[in-house]
Amino acid sequence: MPASETVTVGQTIQLVATPKDSAGHPLSGRLVTWATGNSGVVAVNGTGLVTGVAAGSATITATSEGKDGSSAITVAAPPAGAVLLFQENFEDNAFASRGWYDNTRMTITDSVHIAGSTHALEVHFPVGATTPASGGAARHLFLPTPSLYISYWVKYGVNWVGSGKPYHPHEFLVLSDLDGDWDGPANNWLTLYLEHNYQNGGIPRMALQDNKAINTSFGTPPINLIGITENRSTCGCNGVMESNVVTSCFSSAPWYNSKEITAAQVWFQPVPGPGYKGNWNHVEAYYQLNSIIGAIGQPDGVLQYWLNGTLVIDRHDILYRTGARPSINFHQFLIAPYIGDGSPVDQYMWVDNLTVATGRP
Repeated sequence: MPASETVTVGQTIQLVATPKDSAGHPLSGRLVTWATGNSGVVAVNGTGLVTGVAAGSATITATSEGKDGSSAITVAAPPAGAVLLFQENFEDNAFASRGWYDNTRMTITDSVHIAGSTHALEVHFPVGATTPASGGAARHLFLPTPSLYISYWVKYGVNWVGSGKPYHPHEFLVLSDLDGDWDGPANNWLTLYLEHNYQNGGIPRMALQDNKAINTSFGTPPINLIGITENRSTCGCNGVMESNVVTSCFSSAPWYNSKEITAAQVWFQPVPGPGYKGNWNHVEAYYQLNSIIGAIGQPDGVLQYWLNGTLVIDRHDILYRTGARPSINFHQFLIAPYIGDGSPVDQYMWVDNLTVATGRP
């Protein structure tokens, strides 16, 4: 393992420890345990994935059969341009005092949590349930922003199968400042979905819907209005400017449309090893609204997803908004796990150390 490494707050690096015999030959199949000298500065999980928690320095130690090695980790402060909007570590259930509303009865547990933490959010889906046992969506407002960074740690039960369908579960959502503080998340001016779909392994998925922007005055959707009017949706019913996206458009009183960007492969693995769903995994997402030039929306918005520090979705061609709504911003975060057809099994997921900011550290 390296003698030293530097990360910024919120970032991760993967350390690798290789046990060797007395002659310096690598030994395979040896158990390695990891520890941090200061969990308030640097956290490390059971596979050697290190996370910068706060500016400072600490030592990470790997131990195997009585022998150990260490790395000095320096954690740098995040760039001045990134503004922390809010942070939730789920250490107690006083959610209302920290700005959560709608559902302030989320369940926390002290038996499952990341290193350096004492509690985590517990999401339990009983068989047949569409929402967790602890209730529906929990909401948190933040200052309107055109760029948004979301970071959290997530772990799934060993029998996690998600919805059992090629859609759902929803996990985390973001609404815009044109949407009301209590608006339902299924019919909005702009909603982001941050989730994964499990099909013998979890495939990261990022999606959008802007149902209230659907224009029906030129005819029954789907109808392509690109180049005809900026008063239109961007997600399917009125055409999309992106390639390689999955779209939907159907009448659901009112109309519904969406576009989805899915990772090219399974990243939450079904068996033990790197990325195993039953381990703590670090998810990061970044969104940047597209530009408006000459009152025309340009397809240059950013949408990115990292798992354990690896960039798995990277798009710079996203149209979030048109010239009809040039000042729309992100404004509301929802923890809203949902399985529309009901959970096929009794299953759990856990979430820890959620960070919402204007930029990636």
